[in-house]
Amino acid sequence: MSIKYDGSGLKKLTENVAKLKDTNEVSFAEILNDEFMQRNTPFKSLNELFEKSGFKHSTEEEIADIPDDLFNEFISANTQYKTFQDLQVSAMTEFVRNQILKGIK
Repeated sequence: MSIKYDGSGLKKLTENVAKLKDTNEVSFAEILNDEFMQRNTPFKSLNELFEKSGFKHSTEEEIADIPDDLFNEFISANTQYKTFQDLQVSAMTEFVRNQILKGIK
């Protein structure tokens, strides 16, 4: 009995890792996309999360000015995550996994 090996999956995995390595920036919208938000929070989108939080979020400066402790209280009370950072780490982990496994059966 012989075993046949198809290395195409490993080749694709290697290509995906190289492509991800060359990625310098990933936007909030790519990481905290609607699909992630809908699967992992009660919100349809990141925008809805910010809207429901009651904090101003129209600009990067307004988002940066949101008090971490108050926003984390909102995240903890309204999601399965304790902090916004925990939410971001989960989203980034999923994003990286999806990028690495893209096109692999």
